[in-house]
Amino acid sequence: MPVTVQKQEETGVPAHAAAALRCPHLGAQYNPFAGPHVENPHPFFEKLRKEEPVTFSPMLNMWLVSRFEDITTILKDPARFSNKDMLGSGTHLTEEAKAILAKGHDTRHVLLGMDPPDHTRLRRLMNRGFTAQRINGMAPFITKMANELVDKFVSDSRADLVEQLAYPLPAYVILGIMGVPSEDVWKIKRWSADWQQLTFEHIPAEKQVEMANGVIEFQQYCVRLIEERRKNPREDLTSYLVAVEDDGEALNMDELVMAIGASMLSAGHESTTALMANTWKLALEHGLWEQLRANRELVPKFCEEASRFDSVQHSMLRTAREDVMVGGVKIPAGSRLMLLYAAGSRDESLCPHANKLDIHREKVPQHLTYGRGTHFCLGAPLARLQFQITTNVLLDRLPELKLVPHQDYGTWQSIVLRQMKHLKVEWTHKV
Repeated sequence: MPVTVQKQEETGVPAHAAAALRCPHLGAQYNPFAGPHVENPHPFFEKLRKEEPVTFSPMLNMWLVSRFEDITTILKDPARFSNKDMLGSGTHLTEEAKAILAKGHDTRHVLLGMDPPDHTRLRRLMNRGFTAQRINGMAPFITKMANELVDKFVSDSRADLVEQLAYPLPAYVILGIMGVPSEDVWKIKRWSADWQQLTFEHIPAEKQVEMANGVIEFQQYCVRLIEERRKNPREDLTSYLVAVEDDGEALNMDELVMAIGASMLSAGHESTTALMANTWKLALEHGLWEQLRANRELVPKFCEEASRFDSVQHSMLRTAREDVMVGGVKIPAGSRLMLLYAAGSRDESLCPHANKLDIHREKVPQHLTYGRGTHFCLGAPLARLQFQITTNVLLDRLPELKLVPHQDYGTWQSIVLRQMKHLKVEWTHKV
């Protein structure tokens, strides 16, 4: 149903509360941080799509939107649905943590939390640097890194593909693009986790100060990197961003720190780790490994179908700028909306038998994993390239791969991302 402007009713009750009271209450059951909605949210999402496609979550203080058409309509309408509150979605920060973060750089310049026209300007500049030529030029490096990581466990007959491959590889790749020393990878992974968790998870008060200090250390690292590239530019994306101008105006320090630190070094690898691990798990669970090995043309197609079937980028958020109707439900101005990508990508309106993982679909539909509209994921081509190269390396070198039975994948979920801590596999090693 299209999103239409709706005038607020004169009820004497605050609009947000009144609308929530009128709304059915499946949303009250949703918990994205623990329980069955982390392990396998799809039965609940199917119920939402059929019975309450737009419903209120008291726990999150957000409206859940689960149908494909409603989600895409919102994503394509930044004039009425803002991204500006995107980065205030997780932790309720303590005063001490707020004071520490206030010493850092202005997070209003993070691409993910910006609206046009400011977003348009910054995205245009980043697009110019994040070219297809630059991305495709990373293919030899990705192949080399994937083989070196597999070398470390190929003779062991057992491995954890998250810890030993999907976790380190995307970080090394984004550091290579940015021109950051590879020996700094683990520091950046730790700082990135601090930033992401404070932004999108519920972090206990006693852990917030340490994480906030980690965010400031990360920003200071980015400042030193920026200053070094100003003196000694190289052929890397950091040097490009430092030098680029838009109508004679260069990026200021806040914009540079957010573009390099938050948008690239932080966001540039976490979702790719989740994508690779989850897609390999689906291939092994559904007995598709041998089919992929026999027909490598299926690898990119399977990446898209697996992303549609079980999106690790399970949601994104928007804020209503004005009173609107979404899916027949009145949403007051100022309300937060949680767009359930993982639910929308299994909508039957998107493709037949949407609840089936089908590697042989004639055409995989354009799922929601990478978003839509102005905020379509900048790193989608790089994520796809890493998946395809690394999957082919595994198919070449570990053809008889199997899941270790009865394992704990350590699945966890933030507001926006669903990820596994482990993917243990085994194979018969042939000398």
